Amino acid sequence: MDKIRSDLIIQIDAKSAVPAYEQIKRAIKLAVLSGGLKEGERLTTLREMALKLMVNPNTIIKVYDQLENEGFIYSRPGAGYYVRLDRAKSGAARQKLFREVTQDYVAKAVDLGFSSGEMLRELARLTSAGIPGGERKDGCHD
Repeated sequence: MDKIRSDLIIQIDAKSAVPAYEQIKRAIKLAVLSGGLKEGERLTTLREMALKLMVNPNTIIKVYDQLENEGFIYSRPGAGYYVRLDRAKSGAARQKLFREVTQDYVAKAVDLGFSSGEMLRELARLTSAGIPGGERKDGCHD
């Protein structure tokens, strides 16, 4: 029997303008694209994920259906949902997700009154401080 991936950490920001289902979908995409979820790995069941995140099961159905339509997961009737990584599409998907996450960051920073210069300085500080994810995985610097 397949081991179900239950240690995936997903946090929903109830104050965010981004709907909960979109936050969950992004978190799963990020885990797939970053290698946190591996090809063929079984996802948490719909019911368990809904209970874990305290959302309506229909929300998780919507997330899994959209992820399946986008090619990030596939279902095996009676067996669950599994990770699919289409390497041909992953570069474009990574770029799109990066843009979405960056837009969220910039919007929150602007709401807090920060300028673009302050945002850039903070990004530079974080990357030079060696925070996890502060450097590209390929070792390149922009």
